[in-house]
Amino acid sequence: MDKTKVYPKKIMSIARKEYRGLLIEKTFVLSVLVQLFIASFSAFLVVGLTSFYDPMALQGMQMKESKIGIIGDSEGELFKLMKISDLEPVQYADFGEAYTDFYDRKIDAIINIPNETAEGNNLIDLDIYLPRSELKATIVSLQLKKPLEKFEQSVRSVRTMRLEGYTPLDIQIIRGNRGSSSSKLEFIYVALLPLLMFTPAFISGGLVIDMITEEFERKTLELLLASPVSLLDVVGGKTLVATAIAPVQSIAWILLLGLNGIHISNFTEIILVVTMVSLILVTTGSIIAVLCRERGTAQLFYSLVLILLFMSSYLYTNSPLNLVSRLSLDSIRGLEAFAWTAGYMCFALLLLWLLTRVVENEHLKV
Repeated sequence: MDKTKVYPKKIMSIARKEYRGLLIEKTFVLSVLVQLFIASFSAFLVVGLTSFYDPMALQGMQMKESKIGIIGDSEGELFKLMKISDLEPVQYADFGEAYTDFYDRKIDAIINIPNETAEGNNLIDLDIYLPRSELKATIVSLQLKKPLEKFEQSVRSVRTMRLEGYTPLDIQIIRGNRGSSSSKLEFIYVALLPLLMFTPAFISGGLVIDMITEEFERKTLELLLASPVSLLDVVGGKTLVATAIAPVQSIAWILLLGLNGIHISNFTEIILVVTMVSLILVTTGSIIAVLCRERGTAQLFYSLVLILLFMSSYLYTNSPLNLVSRLSLDSIRGLEAFAWTAGYMCFALLLLWLLTRVVENEHLKV
């Protein structure tokens, strides 16, 4: 038997064996469960995570009315504006009583409204007490924003009329057709979707290193090569199963995102890009594993290569991360999408050819 030839049946046999082993691999199963949680509850995670870097993303959502303790003027304009907003004002006679309910979480905030009116001359100084919880404080602040802005505009319009020589300016603002960007959509298509699509590929690259170096470290490779298989068959089978699991997971994540109401265009093209990137990373991991033969060293080199590839992807527009985002939004199509996908395919095939050459050279040293 020629040990330098590729035998598809033997590769598939080794791939099936490795696949059965993956089903009981605790680390792999745990990583899949984490990704499953992210994909299944993506709608809730998006709301929570976007609120950290852009609290205004919560402004358009329906939220429970907050109870606001009011001290002072209960007949003024601000109190009336709060009543017609998404708030439930509660009148208190003194601060001590209001603070007791605030501490017991019966109300969500306290506002001390002075008895100064818009017709007066003194500064209207409002004291607002918010809860310590950042998320709750953000929600209350968003609900308070609208009535406070209306109150400010009302006071400003009354007091500016008394300014000597005041003449309102007639300003015509021409608004374009550009829509405002949505932080929620940005997070979904720029961060969440690429993360879910390529995390399986990143894991597969490290997984194939464990599969190959395990044979060297446990001295089981010599027993395998004593049977009618070659080193190329062994590496090929492990590379095949590590590559195949990534697009399968990506398909599942896309379907779960769809169930969460997230529309994704160009399903087939995205899976093809993910498959090519997975093949690139897995083949790179296989080359490193065959050359190093030691798990710790191989994983270190793979991590360095992964960081280098990740950083270099920002040097051009249609990196794998950006390409998946653009495909999901249907902002790239036709010849441009085909050219970039074909480029990744050619790079993957080049690495496969390099892997066969490396394995053939290392076969003589085993």
